[in-house]
Amino acid sequence: MEPIRSNYMYMVKDGGEIGAAYFDFFNLTAEKTALDPKAFQFVYLAYLAADGVTEGIRRHVMEAKEAGATRAEIQSVILTGLAVSGAKLQDVYRAAMETYDSLD
Repeated sequence: MEPIRSNYMYMVKDGGEIGAAYFDFFNLTAEKTALDPKAFQFVYLAYLAADGVTEGIRRHVMEAKEAGATRAEIQSVILTGLAVSGAKLQDVYRAAMETYDSLD
C-alpha cells in the first residue's frame, strides 16, 4: 500500500467518521457555492494563505489553474493579503508560485 503523503488526506482517512464528515463538508461547500469554480478557488486560496496552510495552497493552486486562473491572478490573490497578514505570507506565496510554475 502506498503511503498517504498529504497530511489532510491522512487525517480524513485515519479519522474515521469524523474525518469522512470533514471531507464531505468541504465537498458540500464547494458544490453548493454561488461562486464559479475559479472564484471559489481564489477565495479558498486567500483563506489558506491567511492561515499559512502551505499544503493546501499547492492543491488549490492546481485546481485554480485547472479552472483557468493565470499566474498573475493567483499572485494577486495572495499579495492582496499583505496589508493584513504581512510577511507570514512568504511561505505560501513561494509555494503557490512554484506550484503554478511547475504545472506548465
